[in-house]
Amino acid sequence: MTPHFDPKELFDTAYVKFFDEAPKAAALKAGELGVNIDIFRQVKVHYRKAKENSAARVLADICQDIQIDGYIGGLEDSALRVGMSYVTVQRWRSRFYENGLLDLHNRNGLYSVNPKMAILKGADGKVIKPRSSQSGVFTF
Repeated sequence: MTPHFDPKELFDTAYVKFFDEAPKAAALKAGELGVNIDIFRQVKVHYRKAKENSAARVLADICQDIQIDGYIGGLEDSALRVGMSYVTVQRWRSRFYENGLLDLHNRNGLYSVNPKMAILKGADGKVIKPRSSQSGVFTF
C-alpha cells in the first residue's frame, strides 16, 4: 500500500494558489504563484515508480524557482534544494520539456515554466514572463 500523496505539501503555501486547471492570472494577487495542481497528480501517476516522488519534488521546485526574468534557476541550486544530483534534475527537466510543462529557450538548458503549469505575478501585479530573445542575439 502506498502512502497518501498530497502534492500541495510540496509547496510553500503562503504565496501559492492552487488551480485544478491552468492558473488564471486574474485570480492571483501581486507576488502570488498560481499552480495547476492537477498536473502534479498526473505526474505522480505517470511516474509512479520514481523514487520518493522525485518527479513531483523537482517539478514543485521548478515552479517555485521562477526568476524575475521569467526563467527558472540553475540546476545546481535546484539539486541542492531537492537533495538530488544535478544530472537527475536535468533529466527531469528534459522530460518535463518533452511533455510540454517547460519551454526551452536555448540549447544550454534555459527553461521557463509553461503558463498552463504555473504563473507568477511580480510585486507590480504583472505576470512574469521570459524576456524577449532579442537581447544577446548576434548577427554576422
